[in-house]
Amino acid sequence: MSVFWQSVLAVFAAVGFYALLHAAWEWVASRLLCTRGAAELTLYGDGCDPASEQLVRAALRVRRQYLPGLSVTFVEIGGGQGQNVVQHMAARLDFLYLD
Repeated sequence: MSVFWQSVLAVFAAVGFYALLHAAWEWVASRLLCTRGAAELTLYGDGCDPASEQLVRAALRVRRQYLPGLSVTFVEIGGGQGQNVVQHMAARLDFLYLD
């Protein structure tokens, strides 16, 4: 077997080993480490800004995957010009919205 094919095989082996370790760590982190306890996250932003919506979605994804006891609070600091998407999300997705 040439050196080129040995190198390709070694790269595939390294990627597979990394994927296996990553999957094991995700399982340990989601099942064993963060099943109890509570945390609080307070976000400040403009509810009409799409970046605030993405920030809230990321926080809710972290709560769903890693910290089931996480309480998310969004504090409105914007002028309220336009459709306030974050306020509508708060009503549907179980987090606190403060004006």
